[in-house]
Amino acid sequence: MKYLNVVIFILLSLIYLSFSTQIKFSTNFIEIFFSQQSIKLFDIAKKLGSSEEILIAKKGFTKESFTELEKVADKLREIPEISKVEVGLKPSNKMKKYFIENYYILSDFDNAQISNEEIKKRLQNIYDKIYSSPIYEPINTYDPLELFTQKIVSNQKRIKLKDYGYVIKAKTSINTSSAAESRVVYNKINLVLEKHKDIVAIAPFYYLVENSAHIRSDAQKIMFISTLFLLILYFFILKNIKLFFNTVITIGSSILCAILLTFAMYESISILALVFGISITTISIDYMFHYYFHGDFSDKKFIVKKRVLFGFITTFGVFVIFSFIDITLFSQLAVFSAVSLSVAYLLFSFVFIHLGISPPKLKRKAQKTLEFKPLHVVLLSLIMLGYVYQNLEFDSNLKNLDYQNKKLINLSKKFNEGLPNNYYQKVIINETTKERLLQRYEELLKMHPTMLGIGKFVYSDKKCNERVEKLKNYDFKKLKDSINKYAQQIGFKNAFSNSYKGIEDIMCNMRVIDDMKFKIIKDDDKFYTIGLINSNKLVEKSLHVEVIDLGKILSNDTKIMKSTLVNYMIISIVFIVIILFFLSGVKILFPLMYLLFPLSLVLFVITLIGQINIMHMFALIILLAISIDYGIYLHNTKTTEQTKTAIKYALLSTICGFGVLIFSSTVALYSIGLVISVGVGAIFLLLYASL
Repeated sequence: MKYLNVVIFILLSLIYLSFSTQIKFSTNFIEIFFSQQSIKLFDIAKKLGSSEEILIAKKGFTKESFTELEKVADKLREIPEISKVEVGLKPSNKMKKYFIENYYILSDFDNAQISNEEIKKRLQNIYDKIYSSPIYEPINTYDPLELFTQKIVSNQKRIKLKDYGYVIKAKTSINTSSAAESRVVYNKINLVLEKHKDIVAIAPFYYLVENSAHIRSDAQKIMFISTLFLLILYFFILKNIKLFFNTVITIGSSILCAILLTFAMYESISILALVFGISITTISIDYMFHYYFHGDFSDKKFIVKKRVLFGFITTFGVFVIFSFIDITLFSQLAVFSAVSLSVAYLLFSFVFIHLGISPPKLKRKAQKTLEFKPLHVVLLSLIMLGYVYQNLEFDSNLKNLDYQNKKLINLSKKFNEGLPNNYYQKVIINETTKERLLQRYEELLKMHPTMLGIGKFVYSDKKCNERVEKLKNYDFKKLKDSINKYAQQIGFKNAFSNSYKGIEDIMCNMRVIDDMKFKIIKDDDKFYTIGLINSNKLVEKSLHVEVIDLGKILSNDTKIMKSTLVNYMIISIVFIVIILFFLSGVKILFPLMYLLFPLSLVLFVITLIGQINIMHMFALIILLAISIDYGIYLHNTKTTEQTKTAIKYALLSTICGFGVLIFSSTVALYSIGLVISVGVGAIFLLLYASL
């Protein structure tokens, strides 16, 4: 039994090593906050090609600049993960063939009857133009009278970034939500571009690659500093090599067990959940300090201290409640914390009694305390909460929590403001069949005539048949006879023998081809396509139309999360109060002030320095879970000196675990550090000023 702690750690380490290659740590910051509905929407958008595009711009509008871009394009085509590179706006050969095959259906048709005089006049104008022009004038022999007008092909041959230069577009076939896959493509593209000057590139997954790398580096730095501080703290506080070594082993076992069980429940573990979880694990040191300074390790039996047990149950219960929350990051963190605390509590309560650890000798000091009553603290807390209620604002922009990558933010702004396509808002249209999807698109097109999408190239059967019927009702045979007759009189020979050829036998045979800029996909028995509508137009959201606005979607999801967190906080507070009533009855004000004062002071400080965000709110839940323990420990204690000493060192441990987060450049980590640091400071005030 003496080496049981070491055996457990080795066993968990071996299990972890055997699964280590399968355990995935996610650094995709924003997606962990999306609701399931939003995740589904963005998954559809990705499949439709909305987020696969890589934009590369070369400074200058000279021929040399464009030639250099063409060389870059050739190099990009050699990258296996790049599926397509567009150098200009010129349609592919496949698209040209498609336009020719469907020219009469895709074009706007003027079916007004033309008199013989008008036919003769138009042909004469063509003749005069040919023979009077100093340059070659092409003739549209298929439609000499210009009855058909096609607006699909743009006259612009090159993509231009306003005030910068020419642009090429590339697409990748990888899973852009995977940081590992995205990083491979990112590195290969940069390897090509580093040989060229004044070339910039941007893609949505660039944020994932660069921010993930920063967050991972930041998290590793925080974990290293935190671990170092904790080891130094434990070594100098405990002054007992055996206790120090076994405490470190116990924390390691609790973290390993938490990682394994969290991995068993989730496909990947958020790196943020890992950082927070390891920090929260330092809370379990409270149990060890409490046992150690009270000499409980000498009893040689399973330790059941009422105050410690209730403190554990309260903290564990709060995390269990939050494990049911439908927000991946928070549920992961709750599961991680609940597991690690449980393992540490059991090991400290059972295994450490076999280590032969003697209690420390405490020097008793006469301490002056401020004379105040719990009621005064509760009233002060309520006053601060009243101020907070009137003045605190909520920051619903989740992007503010991510690493603020100024380089990419400025670059994105340059492309968003400088490319014409970015003047559009994206909408996803869905229906149960392909035909109904195209009809839905055409209904939306009537409301937004400038909309771009698959409907430019492919019509519904209903619309296509209407076009064919309109063409067949027109007397093209008579028209062709008149053209040939007057053409010969004017001086043409057989120039118009192919005019309006085959139009009498035309049929609907429209289909989506790969070279079209828009797609139709099927997912979960529904068909989807994407449309572009002018950004200044209001698009009404409906069952079949959804606007893809990342900012609004994140904001809506954040507001839902806020409401969800508030509800869970209320449930947690009710749970804590019930425990406190069970433990202290009518004397509830003393332990309650350890809940209210840190909470109100943190909110008061946040109100003074800015807005509260979603990570502040979750950190408050962590603070509630740990601060109430100290009220329970101190309530009616007969060993005040030992209890205060244990709490003092436990608070120092929490500061080492969480306080370093305040130095993080990732706002989410900083927010956690701020809340816990101010909250622990509030508990220190109560500890040294309590009766």
